Amino acid sequence: MKGVARTVRDVDRRLFNLLFRVKWTPLTPVMKWATRLGTAGFVWGVTAGVAFLFSGPRLVNLLVPWFAIALSWLIAEGSKYLFNRARPFLKNTEIEPLIRTPSSSSFPSGHSATAAAGAITLSILYPLWAPLFLPGGLIIAFSRIYLGVHYPLDVLAGALIGAAVAAVLLLIFA
Repeated sequence: MKGVARTVRDVDRRLFNLLFRVKWTPLTPVMKWATRLGTAGFVWGVTAGVAFLFSGPRLVNLLVPWFAIALSWLIAEGSKYLFNRARPFLKNTEIEPLIRTPSSSSFPSGHSATAAAGAITLSILYPLWAPLFLPGGLIIAFSRIYLGVHYPLDVLAGALIGAAVAAVLLLIFA
């Protein structure tokens, strides 16, 4: 079992190194902007509020995304204490992150958790806008690798947390 875990970790690090090295100067400000908007699910919470105001008085359309975002963030941030994985720039001092470095553990990504929760719940509740929400969630999640603060597995785990929370809340309330 240790061999499998070591192999997964090594593949994750190699994939990070491959993705982090690919930089396109015009894309860097977009990724910085996306990661700032994605902090603690901010953009998703605001989007849910605006959509609610324009779509009519269905309180579930506001509360499901807000609870999904909040619960995903709490689970992801709480999980960081269990796994305590060092961020890429701490493991490899040659990596220079493109943003201010977070002090929390790397696994799982809170940005990815809230991005998945927000993008999925809003896409289900407002399907006309799904072509904007889903790519937006992917951009926020990928920005964490691009900027050098998360491994791909951190992002995948965060996205799975957000997707699971969104699915459960949508099944129960929507």
